[in-house]
Amino acid sequence: MARQQNLILFLIIAVQLVSFNHAFSMTKSVVTPTKISTHRLFDSATDEPADESTPDEPMVSESLESKMKNWEASEEEIKAATLGGVIPGRSDAFDIGLYVAFPLMVLSGLAFAFFPLIMGNIDTSSVGPPPTS
Repeated sequence: MARQQNLILFLIIAVQLVSFNHAFSMTKSVVTPTKISTHRLFDSATDEPADESTPDEPMVSESLESKMKNWEASEEEIKAATLGGVIPGRSDAFDIGLYVAFPLMVLSGLAFAFFPLIMGNIDTSSVGPPPTS
């Protein structure tokens, strides 16, 4: 019976350790920026393919880049959209505190869980009985 309890306890701890493996890992954003081609396929005046050396092409790409920069959210907009400034991929003091406290919590929990198993191996014969009065 004790062997089955030890096995069940071991399995529970193993499953918890596997589930805690990704508890505080940083995830990469799944959104990848797309590459926008600024090459014009057709000239606006005719239906013929446009020549690759058009003089106004750098100005078009500059204006497109400036428009794309205007689309990006500022720091204040990001904080307002995330309800309190919790931004994925950035660590603040609370996260760092969790990184420090997590191993301590796990080790103390494991010591608490395994203490009944190692309690019989602790030598208390030199301590003597506790005082009764």
